[in-house]
Amino acid sequence: MEATAWTEIMSALDAQSVETCVAAAERLHAEADADDVPKLLALLETGDFFAREAAAWPLAELAGPTVLAELLKAYQRGFDEGHDNDGFTAALLEIPALFPDQVRASLASYIATAVEPARGHALWLLEFCQGEAKQ
Repeated sequence: MEATAWTEIMSALDAQSVETCVAAAERLHAEADADDVPKLLALLETGDFFAREAAAWPLAELAGPTVLAELLKAYQRGFDEGHDNDGFTAALLEIPALFPDQVRASLASYIATAVEPARGHALWLLEFCQGEAKQ
């Protein structure tokens, strides 16, 4: 994504208008590409729940299994802050659908070393992988 477009989207994500924020999230989802993954990962580290959720969608689609640890950390942060994480949950569910061959191995590796509550989230996501989940 061009720097100007990124700046416009980031500014709109911080707007007071809900409609503007939603439109910015939709634009981020539509326009982000693989070159934006580092910037999207940085958004997961922000204190802004909406920005984290907006970043989750393109990250799930562009990088999926390779960024599971970062996504699950941001996912838990939303719960810790009292959010229902509905949009983030939907984004996570895209990963097994888009990367069926890679996600099972990525989750198994993650589960082997993760601690709760992240491990529980990974086990939950594993349920959506093809075949029978093994713990």
